[in-house]
Amino acid sequence: MKSLLSLLLLCALALPVSAGTLRCKRDLLTEGDSTAILLVRCGQPMLREDLTRYEENGFGARMTVKYAERWTYNFGSSQFMQFVTVENGVITEIEDGPRGQ
Repeated sequence: MKSLLSLLLLCALALPVSAGTLRCKRDLLTEGDSTAILLVRCGQPMLREDLTRYEENGFGARMTVKYAERWTYNFGSSQFMQFVTVENGVITEIEDGPRGQ
């Protein structure tokens, strides 16, 4: 039983890093980390995009409101690109993209 538990633990440790985490060199970032830590550990993103939504202003007019940014990191062809959603200086979502170039 003990050897089975050890085998299961080793298998769990061998799994790749899942979505919701970002590895930059030896550092691991997760949702909830600050953009300051993200910039120090991973550097500037390849691309920054504003994420917007439409809201009504109370008078019936629709306005476009920026609510977050999507940062794209490209670590090369051997790794998947990473899309990081940032709101108010905090990482709120990390997604795997296609292979980098």
